[in-house]
Amino acid sequence: MNTIQMYDAQADTIDIDDIATNENNRFVLARIKRNNATDHNNETLYIQYQHDDDGEDCVDYVPEGAEDMGWLGYFISKSDQLKELYFKDFDNMSVDVIKPFIMGLNNNRSITSLYFGSMELLDGKIFTMLGPFFENSFSLSYLKVSDCQLEDDGWRLLALAIGSSKSKSLRNVVLAENDISDEVLVDIITALSMHPQLQEIDLSCNRLYKNGCNALATLLQNSVTQLQNLDLGDNELDDESISALVPALKNCSQLHTLRLSRNELITSSGWQQLASILKPSTSKLIRVHLLGNNIDDDALVAFASSLVNNRTLTTLNINNINNNESITRGREAFVKLLCDTSSVNSTFLSNHTLLYMFDGRQGSSFQNLVTPLLNMNQNFDKKEVAMIKILQHHNDFDMMPFFEWEFKVLPLMINWFERASSIRPMPASFGRRISRGKLSSIYQFVRGMPLLYVEAHLKKELEDIKAAESQMELKLQEFRKRKRSIMERLGQKQCSD
Repeated sequence: MNTIQMYDAQADTIDIDDIATNENNRFVLARIKRNNATDHNNETLYIQYQHDDDGEDCVDYVPEGAEDMGWLGYFISKSDQLKELYFKDFDNMSVDVIKPFIMGLNNNRSITSLYFGSMELLDGKIFTMLGPFFENSFSLSYLKVSDCQLEDDGWRLLALAIGSSKSKSLRNVVLAENDISDEVLVDIITALSMHPQLQEIDLSCNRLYKNGCNALATLLQNSVTQLQNLDLGDNELDDESISALVPALKNCSQLHTLRLSRNELITSSGWQQLASILKPSTSKLIRVHLLGNNIDDDALVAFASSLVNNRTLTTLNINNINNNESITRGREAFVKLLCDTSSVNSTFLSNHTLLYMFDGRQGSSFQNLVTPLLNMNQNFDKKEVAMIKILQHHNDFDMMPFFEWEFKVLPLMINWFERASSIRPMPASFGRRISRGKLSSIYQFVRGMPLLYVEAHLKKELEDIKAAESQMELKLQEFRKRKRSIMERLGQKQCSD
């Protein structure tokens, strides 16, 4: 009789009290065994070093030994309700304890999320033991291994496990805060090519460098087409890394979040290259996080230039950029980007989409100047944002460019001011600006009315003359036709006028 058969033979008669001594563990075992579809607490299980102090409703389990873990694994193998499984905060876990559990886990087909955090991983052997699970699970969509320390060979075992999967279900891979070397990251990234439906890759807080970035660029260009979230923060990226990634990032048509925070080896040249990915109209990036980097004036000018026609990016997080107080041209470029006051039309066409660049604290002169404009952009109605900026920076409106619309311009302008006056909340000073602008526009229109009237009258007279000329030409043609007819009837071939 093998181990599974032994569990099958005893499953109906086993007493939960004989399996575990801890009351919380017994509660979890009974709950997993019942496999009740109406009990949503069955969907999540934490296996960790100690119990949370949240009472029996917290679905956590602390291993007592090989026997209770074996039974827990067996009950999990029969469960079709368990969705999320977390291993947390183990300083050590012996093979003897974990092996019986994994034998059962390998037969589970319902788990969608698997997480290992802050624990030893048996030198990576745990991934080898989980080989059948990775190979045959068609439900697993989320894999996270965080704050775990392994040698290179151990991480390569993870790469083998990821690459062995027969399914295409994996959507999110988070391998953060593990200090994985660039060489091994190449193997892991290569293994990810087996999962073309990936939507999130998080490799933050490792040692990603040039070789890893080249492998990642190949993955992004050739395999992963649905990627939405890429986190490469706290690595060792430099300008060469960015050069390799930029063409691939432009190819990521679904990417909406990019994190490159705290990569201090990247210089201004690299950031200027990166800025170019925001320029195409096809860019779908919504959030770019660059905090804690060496971003200077030239880089900020490049970002501002790339965002002139961008209507998707809402967050460009540059909080805590180095040498913040030395930013001058970059500050001016972003102020102009958000509110170009050179003309009413330029203000209207400014960027009203960008919402966040800093945290809530007041800081540098750059932040203090730009933050009010970002706050103004928070309004959902971008036409109202444009109105507010125009009213704030333009006291009078030049009506002459609109006179070509003739008498239609006055009701349109009045309607614009009426709509502006309904904006809430409305600063008190704006009410005065609206009244003053409205009166000024009406005055310009009235003053321009003689010109409008004369021009309209002359146009009408010219049209009448052209119409009369056409009628005269028709009459002349008719006279000539009658003249020829009369001459033919008289038998004359020629007749002088």
